[in-house]
Amino acid sequence: MLTALLVAVLLPLVGVARAASQGLVAWVLGARPILVILGIGPALGRRSLAGVAVELRLLPLGGHVQWGAVPYPVPPPGPFAARLVLAISGPVATLLMAFAVFFGLHIAFQARTLGGRPVATHVVEMPTGQAVSAGVRPGDVIVAIDGQTMEYFDEIARIVGRSEGRPLQISVRRQQPGADPPVQGVTGTLEGRQVLGPRVDDQWQSVTLTVAPEPSPTGYRLGVRPKLARLGAETWGMALWLSAVETAAGLRVLFDPTPSEQSINPAPGDMAAPILHLIATLALLLFVVNLLLPAHDLHRLALLALELVARRPVSPRAEIAWVRVEVLILLVLVVLFLAWYVVRVVAPV
Repeated sequence: MLTALLVAVLLPLVGVARAASQGLVAWVLGARPILVILGIGPALGRRSLAGVAVELRLLPLGGHVQWGAVPYPVPPPGPFAARLVLAISGPVATLLMAFAVFFGLHIAFQARTLGGRPVATHVVEMPTGQAVSAGVRPGDVIVAIDGQTMEYFDEIARIVGRSEGRPLQISVRRQQPGADPPVQGVTGTLEGRQVLGPRVDDQWQSVTLTVAPEPSPTGYRLGVRPKLARLGAETWGMALWLSAVETAAGLRVLFDPTPSEQSINPAPGDMAAPILHLIATLALLLFVVNLLLPAHDLHRLALLALELVARRPVSPRAEIAWVRVEVLILLVLVVLFLAWYVVRVVAPV
């Protein structure tokens, strides 16, 4: 329910940001927008803002900015390069929006998020209970449990949770007193996504401790609070790279026929990271939807490609016929998807 409410609020905002970016690009190129369309489907109303007509439609799944002297379907005037930039400004804006949000997450909150959940490293931030008595210290890096190597805290929690309370041999690495703060880097993967952690070198001490797990409502716990691998200004290059990887991973999830569940259930006081993650996901969703919708992004890019080959714009009559074919193809795909859904989900029941 919370996820649906957030989507209903945030999706129109993402659509407005996409349309605003197209309008800005048109203004920079000197092409005056004559109509800004927010959403798809039947029109709900139209108002004039700064001399530009703004039309609100029923479904906030897309948007479009028309420019020139006369409305669509007459091909817009202007140089080919300017019209190409205007055509790609929408999809590029949604991709950049997702990328920027992921970059903000990596810099301001934590190195990695998975479904809006921060991914913790194998670094101890604060030991408690039996772990303190066993000699675990803040900053220790847990590298193995009973000889099994560890790279991130989710893996540690699973191993300890199945321990049934028996004492565990915990191998940790810790820095020499007075050493410089560790350098952050990619240390492993979690569900196919890279995880950051400290770069451990030969100067770190190797210590083996015996720790008895403590009972908890979900099994057993080690008695340590994990530390998040945070990115600072000195590692922005890595943040840019990880943001690009996260954006590509988000697109793969959208195209996966059986995506993993990524519901938004933030813990108390942890609203910002999941909501920002949802905004990035919605931006990627709009990128895909506007590529597939008839007479939208991919349609206009294809028209420009044909114009480049034929050295003249496609006629309005031919374009209208093309839009009708696109609508027919989309309807066929919808029918095929519904048939697949019935066979896979409904029929076995």
